[in-house]
Amino acid sequence: MGDPVSDAAYWEQRYREGSDRWDLGAPTPVLVDLLDSPQAPARGRTAFPGSGGGHDLRYWIDRGYDAVGFDFAIQPEGLPVESLDVFELGSRYPDAFDVIVEYTCYCAIDPARREEYARSLRGALKPGGMLVALLFPVGEREGGPPFAVAESEIEDVLGPGLRIEHKETPASSAEGREGRERLVLYRAPRI
Repeated sequence: MGDPVSDAAYWEQRYREGSDRWDLGAPTPVLVDLLDSPQAPARGRTAFPGSGGGHDLRYWIDRGYDAVGFDFAIQPEGLPVESLDVFELGSRYPDAFDVIVEYTCYCAIDPARREEYARSLRGALKPGGMLVALLFPVGEREGGPPFAVAESEIEDVLGPGLRIEHKETPASSAEGREGRERLVLYRAPRI
């Protein structure tokens, strides 16, 4: 795994330098709006892989979700964040979460490892659970992170074994992300 994005030190340095442009400094507007919509996931045990500064994690906790963050580079004080390589989520927490919220972790992963990450997410999701994926940046672009997310990955990489319940290009994307995000709600089959 020669790509630096697979190394915690790379991300720790980005946070120290303030070059973490993905951090909005507040909860993500699309994820805030989701909780006020008919598509809001039922409250339950919720995971935030790659939780970063914890803004979304804190917001969902305040809205009544039993939420925990996972990150190997940053653990904000006062929040339930465990130091964990997100590729271990499914093996360490099999069938453990009612909801998993994916935002800006997938796009930061070396594209060669995305299927491995997606399997880890699916492994951690309870039967009948929901994967909330706000994918960014969708479309063509060179380099990364963030690495581009192809439309086909919505079904081909994240979707195997899950059913898409809702998919949209959100109207409330943060400035500069308009039209380049896709909100996809996946449901794991019930046993």
